[in-house]
Amino acid sequence: MSGPTIRKTLPCAKCGYDLEGLAADGLCPECGADILSTLAVRLDPATESLERSPQLVRTGWAIYLMSLGSVLGCAIVLAPAIDAAIGAMAFPRWISPGIAGVRAIAPSVALAGAVIGMFAALLVMPWSGERAFVRARALGGAGFVGWMLLSLQPPSWPASLIAVAAAAAVAASTTPLLRRLVPHSRLFRTARHATQTTRDLLIASAVTGGAGALTLLLRQATGDGPQQAVFSGVVAGTSGMLLVVGLGYRLVNTHWILRSLRQPPPKVDEMLGGS
Repeated sequence: MSGPTIRKTLPCAKCGYDLEGLAADGLCPECGADILSTLAVRLDPATESLERSPQLVRTGWAIYLMSLGSVLGCAIVLAPAIDAAIGAMAFPRWISPGIAGVRAIAPSVALAGAVIGMFAALLVMPWSGERAFVRARALGGAGFVGWMLLSLQPPSWPASLIAVAAAAAVAASTTPLLRRLVPHSRLFRTARHATQTTRDLLIASAVTGGAGALTLLLRQATGDGPQQAVFSGVVAGTSGMLLVVGLGYRLVNTHWILRSLRQPPPKVDEMLGGS
């Protein structure tokens, strides 16, 4: 007796050839790859018993857009950083227009990110009295409102440091809901090297804010140039870059989750059948 066959459209994981109608234990006629390896990639039996609902998809969209807003909002630091760099060194003439262009659009990018995040927290997030939803909407929405107000101010280091607190608030507010969605994405579950924990984001936020505030205080007290101010500024900048990278990883994670929620993998009994 022959084994089960593929009953639905199933693109080969290697070349994309449609494997429908072929034996599950056979080979792809286009590239010769094992069909079982494609089934292992495309199917996810662990998610078959999980609940899928429109509310769940809306939650995935909300967290994804809030993560996108957080990444775009990080542009709030570009303008003061460029101003400091221009004051400290002379740039070649050919690169100056590009730097000036980035300096000009950075506040608008940060403002757009804050608006996207606020829209997601207040309108896309499902309206539920459950504590996790209330926390995400209240704390996350407040963080983005503050971020938006800071983006409307003249660019400055103090505004950038306050925005770090807003980033930490948004990351912490969405974590409980994010944990609920994790089981729906096998990419998230298996690619642990590409995930970012809230603890790491909060630590990076705290170090960035503390070292940045210390730098500003030292410069105000002793003027520019003391070694302590330079050292704390380097610590703040390094931690800030780690925070931005972490937020970028979180955006990728939420993209994986949203894709799994919108297009869940087919069930095993629907995909396989006797010949």
